[in-house]
Amino acid sequence: MTIETGDSNLVLAGWLDCWSCVERFPVVNGIPRFVPVMNYADSFGLLWDSFQQAVLDSALGITQSRDRFFRETAWQPADLQDKWLLEIGCGAGRFTEIAVQCGAQVVAVDYSSAIDACRRNLGDDPRLHYVQGDIYQLPFRPGLFDYVCCFGVLHRLPDAAAGFQALPRQLKPGGQLAVDIAPRRFFRRFGPTAWFRLLTTRLPMAQAMRFSRWLTACLLPIQRLLGRIPLVGAHLQRLLPIAPVETLSCRPEQVHERACLAMCDRLMTQHHQPGDVESVAQWLRDAGLEQIETCCDTLIVGRGRMPHRQSSQEPRAA
Repeated sequence: MTIETGDSNLVLAGWLDCWSCVERFPVVNGIPRFVPVMNYADSFGLLWDSFQQAVLDSALGITQSRDRFFRETAWQPADLQDKWLLEIGCGAGRFTEIAVQCGAQVVAVDYSSAIDACRRNLGDDPRLHYVQGDIYQLPFRPGLFDYVCCFGVLHRLPDAAAGFQALPRQLKPGGQLAVDIAPRRFFRRFGPTAWFRLLTTRLPMAQAMRFSRWLTACLLPIQRLLGRIPLVGAHLQRLLPIAPVETLSCRPEQVHERACLAMCDRLMTQHHQPGDVESVAQWLRDAGLEQIETCCDTLIVGRGRMPHRQSSQEPRAA
């Protein structure tokens, strides 16, 4: 087995052998890879390569991701200090950097090559461990993490319920889980977005991205005009297949890139399986969690805690 190490003794290239499943998994650019080279999430890898810093608070000079992270989790920054947190679907690291800033030991997992964008953004912090892995087959022993979060992922999976079921088993006794999923929206299912997706999900990804960028350039001025209409402007904006990003206190070019990212995300992802509050609450109950909370604003959020029992060992750094 060939192993290449970097200046900090990080394994940059090599292989991980699994004796139980008799498989070999590569380590590439310092990241263990437990997924096929080509997969249904390739569009996310392309998105985060193209919009690498479009959602990072540190790059935009805002606190939107931080505010959303603590609003959806209901955790406190001090609670994460020196705790092990598993983040499924880290993307380019918008929530990952928040958890690391709070002193958590973060295992950041993504199915796509977005994991490489996350590492480029956040570097080789000793508290941060990158894994390219599959939510349906996570490469961790159960019961290792104090916290598990999964944001912006479940509705993009082929099977959201099965994806959720993989998460609670990662919790330690007393560990806490927070997830979200997009709610069902009439205009998302039957409006312009759905019609455009009939085209864009069949195009090669590069062409779909070019079309999405062009459509954003056309619709962003219209969105701005609608937003100026008193009382009903915000509601009219939702009729457009473009995310409402004009409230961000960013430079105009940053707003444009954020809008392009949102458009590409809507039109290029292969799966869109929204949920409802009742289903999320049932998932949490079926997992045996306690202190269950669900709410719906822009997204459906579900939280719960694993009941206390005999503790298990700490996870090893990836």
